[in-house]
Amino acid sequence: MKARLMMKSVAGLLLVMGTAVAIAAPASASTTTVTPNPVTVTPNQTTANVTVNWTGLAANTLVFVDVCKKSITDASFDVASDCGAYSGITPNGNGSGTNSAVLEVFRGQDPAGESWGCFAAGDTAPAGVTKYTTCYVRVTDNSVLNNDSDSEQAFTFSVSSGDVPEAPLTILLPVVGTLAALGGFVLIRRRQTVSV
Repeated sequence: MKARLMMKSVAGLLLVMGTAVAIAAPASASTTTVTPNPVTVTPNQTTANVTVNWTGLAANTLVFVDVCKKSITDASFDVASDCGAYSGITPNGNGSGTNSAVLEVFRGQDPAGESWGCFAAGDTAPAGVTKYTTCYVRVTDNSVLNNDSDSEQAFTFSVSSGDVPEAPLTILLPVVGTLAALGGFVLIRRRQTVSV
């Protein structure tokens, strides 16, 4: 009888330990990508939409996507001080832990008014604002403070000239010629209709 009680106790202990190990097991490694990267903006553009893709997160959990000034690999990384308070989104996760969402990234000072910002290389930061030319999109699940399954993708800004490209002469000449021919045809038809 004592042996049976002992076996039940050991089985119960193993069940509890197995459950604890399963709960405490780290999530599989997650990955994040940002498209496009670099993010092309015009000279006066202060925000841009990017597509953030992630894999390897827990299934059916809330996802946190944030813009950060510092990499999660930095030992001093702290989500509260290194990520923008107003620049994140929280899409719902799905059954596979793999999904994507559109995120608006900011160019310039952090929208919450913090003393840092994401800038293009040629930008001048306002006085008192630290200029970061490489920022990070961080993705994690369950809680914004979860550092166990977070991943990131660095991104930069590339400023386009903002000019509308000129059409080459080889395109304009045939177009103008066709329009002139059509105009002449309409004019001839109109005169024939009037004279009849």
